[in-house]
Amino acid sequence: MNFKEWQQNQKVILIDGSMSLGLEEQGLDLNDALWTAKALVNEPDKIEKVHQNYYDAGANIAITSSYQATVAGFERLGHTTEESRTLIKKTVELAKQAQAKSQGIQEKWVAASIGPYGAYLADGSEYRGNYGLSQTELVDFHRERLELLLEAGADLLAIETIPDITEIQALIELLSQHPKASAWLTVTLKDAHHLCDGTDLRVFQQLAESSEQLIAYGVNCVQPDLVLPALEYLKQNATKPLVAYPNSGATYDPTTKVWTHSHAVDDVFSQQALQWHEAGCKWIGGCCCTSAKEIKLLKETFAAVL
Repeated sequence: MNFKEWQQNQKVILIDGSMSLGLEEQGLDLNDALWTAKALVNEPDKIEKVHQNYYDAGANIAITSSYQATVAGFERLGHTTEESRTLIKKTVELAKQAQAKSQGIQEKWVAASIGPYGAYLADGSEYRGNYGLSQTELVDFHRERLELLLEAGADLLAIETIPDITEIQALIELLSQHPKASAWLTVTLKDAHHLCDGTDLRVFQQLAESSEQLIAYGVNCVQPDLVLPALEYLKQNATKPLVAYPNSGATYDPTTKVWTHSHAVDDVFSQQALQWHEAGCKWIGGCCCTSAKEIKLLKETFAAVL
């Protein structure tokens, strides 16, 4: 059974949490243009360990460390084109190795991360959008990585943290060229009803609903208090499963690339998560500043329906 078939009968699907926090807890300094992809070069075993921790905590889906990994980004740091392509494919391999080693008895899948153009810029643009690039230019930017990750054997694509309607159109266009691929697409928010670039959330929804390759859509790396109103706004017209994996509520400084923690997150990934589920959200996890602890809490919270 493939992922697309499996997910149809699930009441809740647990996505993993932050890759960056898991690497930082192992002593890595990620203040780098490649962010988590930096570890692919020198310490891939630590990436595998993060994936395994999430699977062991109960996650159904591990998201690969390819969010900020692009051929252009690696080449900029001196890697050859072939080395860069190999590193991108390696992100799927590491998640699969963790999948095989995990002691968790739940169904386990690998989602290959497609981060936004803003992640390649490494300047916080994934929370602004409005890059000034055309849809064609963005299709060209995303094509090679997407194809490499599909070739590597990911079960589905996690197109995530997208702030910009033109980029959404580009990614859906690119996906249509791969009819056998399945993906989710999640966006960042300016407020509960608008993408970071100011586009109404329902404009994104119309595009997501019309794509045959997108099997779910929603929000990620947003403040937890935006999740419920955004889901309720989308629920009115949703025919596909909704997705939510917010950050912990911490705030991000794109200059220093440092998160400032603001409050405890236990309530977010228990009581609030139950509210998201009631609002039509079936795929739930955590993003920046969340850890295996939060995924274990989600598993406990939804134990009755998993």
